[in-house]
Amino acid sequence: METNLRNFSGESIYVGIDSHLKSWKVTVMSDEMELRNFTQEPDSKKLSLFLQRNYPGANFKCVYEAGFAGFNAQRELSSQGINCMVIHPADVPTTDKEKRQKSDRIDSRKLVRGLKNRDFRPLYVPDLQQQQDRSLLRTYDKIIRDATRVKNRIKFFLMFFGLSIPGEFQGKNWTKEFINWLEKLNPGG
Repeated sequence: METNLRNFSGESIYVGIDSHLKSWKVTVMSDEMELRNFTQEPDSKKLSLFLQRNYPGANFKCVYEAGFAGFNAQRELSSQGINCMVIHPADVPTTDKEKRQKSDRIDSRKLVRGLKNRDFRPLYVPDLQQQQDRSLLRTYDKIIRDATRVKNRIKFFLMFFGLSIPGEFQGKNWTKEFINWLEKLNPGG
């Protein structure tokens, strides 16, 4: 359904996206007023098509908060000629009233207002290769920390039950011999 038949050339249309896993709450605003507020599935191409169909010729500016979805929507919207900014969630000014009456509609309106008023500083959007490299390193680091945490739990469990780790196994590394020693333990007898 087309809401506008006029040409929006030279006009700015601002779009605030409150993104979630299963849906986006979208608020569309012009320089003068709020034009639309709706929910859609999380699909950049559908949003782009909606904007271009309903506001032909407009200069689109979108914003959403960084989160679980990463930078994919930003890349997709930008590739379709839509200026899209990703911001840090802590950079969105929130009144006490908005904190008490939190909703997706209020959040998308805050985003679009802040975008229109130029209140936000965009995050750096890495290229896909850089994002993948960073993600790989962060995942590796997390796995190492998780493994260390589990190893420490096992050591403290042994101490809790009065089992001493032999001196030759006191190093940081868990050797095959140490793991074999652990497997042979019989704490109950």
